[in-house]
Amino acid sequence: MANSKRFTWIGGTVFAGLVILVAAWFLAINPMLSAAADLRNQTSQVQQRNQVLQTQLTKLKADFAKLPQYKDQLTALRAQIPTDAELSAYLLQIDAIATARSVTVTALAPGAPEAFVGAAPAAAAATAPSPTATPAPAGASGTQAGAAGAVPAGFYDIPISMTVVGSYDASQAFLSDLQNATPRLFLVTSVAGTSQKQASAGGGKPATALGDEQLVVTGMTYVLTSTYPAPAAAPSATPAPVQPAVPGKNPLKPVAGK
Repeated sequence: MANSKRFTWIGGTVFAGLVILVAAWFLAINPMLSAAADLRNQTSQVQQRNQVLQTQLTKLKADFAKLPQYKDQLTALRAQIPTDAELSAYLLQIDAIATARSVTVTALAPGAPEAFVGAAPAAAAATAPSPTATPAPAGASGTQAGAAGAVPAGFYDIPISMTVVGSYDASQAFLSDLQNATPRLFLVTSVAGTSQKQASAGGGKPATALGDEQLVVTGMTYVLTSTYPAPAAAPSATPAPVQPAVPGKNPLKPVAGK
């Protein structure tokens, strides 16, 4: 009888110990192990984030070291496309080119600023059905390259037309300098040259020799500013038709007189 009680007591003690162990596992040990695993995951994520931040910091330090170079690039870009029209200064540059190339500017007329409108992307133009010819809306420069969606706000073009008179070589050099010798961008959209006869000065034109050229240049320069005033709508003018060139013949080359 005593042995039976002793075995019962031992069995109860073992059972109670097992219950305590199971309770300790579910109530204390397992939650602590889960918390430790979560902590390890969080530590790994923080370490990865720190590595990303360190990489970004290294790049920022490298960019900061190049800040003077970036400022020089920005200055050069602003010289090409300023943040203000600055037409007076630009017209003086054109006059300086004319003087250097020994041509005479007989007409120089800047137009009203127009909001820049880029051409449609080539892929879209290829897949779109071919429409009938439709005049471009007033104030739109749709023949220029670039997707319309990529045009920044405040980007305007300023049309400028000019007429110069001089020798053939001098007028061609003036046209080249107009596009290449000034910091500011100028896009030539049309050129019309007319050979001149020998004539005395008069009517706002200088004296000309046989074979001199009158060059009419139309183009545009650009300005990028978010505060530029919106231009007033102006009636569009229909350009005069251009006569086709004769193959193999220079229409500006002087013809020997009798």
